[in-house]
Amino acid sequence: MELFDEFVDAVLDLMRTARRTGGAAHTVRGDGVSVPQLVVLAAVEVAGGQGVTAVAERAGLAQPTVTRALAALERRSLVLRAPHASDGRTTSLALTLAGKTMLEETMRNVVARFGEVWESLAEDQREHAVRLVRSLARVTAELT
Repeated sequence: MELFDEFVDAVLDLMRTARRTGGAAHTVRGDGVSVPQLVVLAAVEVAGGQGVTAVAERAGLAQPTVTRALAALERRSLVLRAPHASDGRTTSLALTLAGKTMLEETMRNVVARFGEVWESLAEDQREHAVRLVRSLARVTAELT
């Protein structure tokens, strides 16, 4: 197999894995939180006070996906909903202490795993890796 063919296969494998692990049935290792739920937790931390639409925009997910994730996170007492203080039409969202702790611990684990990959790269490969991953993300977004 030519090196370019291997590259294409590797990128398609990455896309399949990302798609497969993005579903609610797939959780981040050991935490019982799905990848979309983790993304929503992080978005709530930043944009929760602005409501569900802002969280969906921040997460880069469709609003129905965010609504489902929020319901699951609320059932697990990781997110709180409350009427917005100044706009009765919207809901304000906030992480509970358990939600903040889960987000911090899970992200620490994710970053540590990425750190392992980063450390395995030679210094001159790191800049190329960043550009490659950003390019792959753009192409993947265009294809999906």
